[in-house]
Amino acid sequence: MKRNLSLRLILSSCGLFALLVSGCAPYGAYPPGTVKQINSVVEKETISLASQKAGTAPMSDEYLLGPGDVLFVNVSGKPEFSTVAIGKGSRVDGAGNLHLPLVGSVKVSGLTLEQAQAVVRKAFGAYIKDPWAVIEIADYRTKQVFIFGAVKKPGSVPMPLVGLNLAQAIAASDLRDAYFDLSRVRIIRSLSATQGELIVVDFEKVLQGDALPFPLRDGDIVYVPKNRFGNWNDALAEILPSLQIFSAVLSPFVSLKYLSHGTY
Repeated sequence: MKRNLSLRLILSSCGLFALLVSGCAPYGAYPPGTVKQINSVVEKETISLASQKAGTAPMSDEYLLGPGDVLFVNVSGKPEFSTVAIGKGSRVDGAGNLHLPLVGSVKVSGLTLEQAQAVVRKAFGAYIKDPWAVIEIADYRTKQVFIFGAVKKPGSVPMPLVGLNLAQAIAASDLRDAYFDLSRVRIIRSLSATQGELIVVDFEKVLQGDALPFPLRDGDIVYVPKNRFGNWNDALAEILPSLQIFSAVLSPFVSLKYLSHGTY
């Protein structure tokens, strides 16, 4: 069973075009004119936590700073306040803070570059009149997703530059031999510091060639149920102990009150 499932995981990473051309799935069995649903997402809910301000839009397409990023910071062109002038950047620590001269720690995790610049300007505003700040990324942190549940290797999975889909993440984590439910794989995705999505994917449809491989994003948390759960509260009860271990490197939406456990 495990050998056959591993093969199915490899096949599921093919794109739809490759499936049709190379025969990764038995599409020839369908008569001409057949229209099939190719979306594996069976549930998707956008969640805004209590601190989300009205009218604040999610920032799903913008890079969010996080622990491990190395930043060049230029404050009003003054070398004594900047890192760029001395040829090295400042690394965002595990708590999401950037350490700068004079002002000390500044929280930047979960912010875009523009937002981080505004935070730095405000911090230096107490010491410099009308400061300006320019921040550039000197070195990007390693992108990763997290996977828990019915896998032998729970934890982080590095994301290659070409991206990572759900099939590849599950294969890398080594699905356990028995007792798992691939029809209700759950994904927690951050969109901003206080907004995110709770997604349920029918991974069986992907394995059967009836849906496209589901692409993952940096910071996604994947949970493979050990059996058929009735709701998100059941899944979160299993995920939370593991999330606490990785809380320092998780996206802010996930870390913030651990999704306000018990409210969904």
